[in-house]
Amino acid sequence: MGLSVSVDDRIRALTTALADAVPGSVVTLRGSRAAGTEDEFSDIDLRWGVGTIGDRALESLPSALGTIGTVESLRLDPDEERDRRLVFVRFTDWSLFERVDLEVAGGFGDRAPSWVRPWSPAESALMNAVAAVKAVGRGRGDVDGLLARGAARLGAAPLTGSLAERIDAVVDAAVRADPAQRALAARVRALVT
Repeated sequence: MGLSVSVDDRIRALTTALADAVPGSVVTLRGSRAAGTEDEFSDIDLRWGVGTIGDRALESLPSALGTIGTVESLRLDPDEERDRRLVFVRFTDWSLFERVDLEVAGGFGDRAPSWVRPWSPAESALMNAVAAVKAVGRGRGDVDGLLARGAARLGAAPLTGSLAERIDAVVDAAVRADPAQRALAARVRALVT
């Protein structure tokens, strides 16, 4: 699905793919889209109720999401709760503002899905920069705090200068810390220009 596809179409595709992956599961909107307060910067927040087969549902995510588009990033929040997991998904051809925050609700064991990779502080810092751009666009939010937390994740020096210079500093530090994040870094820079 390219950039000309509407967010509503993306949500329908996600809902269908997840429901097909785990028959009998229930997918619902969460967050600002559920409340009707979304804007052009809103993530796609979904809840996927999967019953007792949470581990199997998580394992099925890469193939289910692959039916929608090319997955650029699939990250499992390292903070686990007994009956829920939070997964962050970015698709290659989707706006960085259209990250999918998927709450998977169900029963889970102690085993992580096979697709889980170590949490990348550099990717997290870049997503802090995206959140800062959103905050500026909305005219609200802790822009300085978001950028400072991103820099701190990377052990970078305190940020100074204009907003663009501070975002550039976070992006540069992220690429130095993890060169595999170059493509994401370029996308973040494009948001600023």
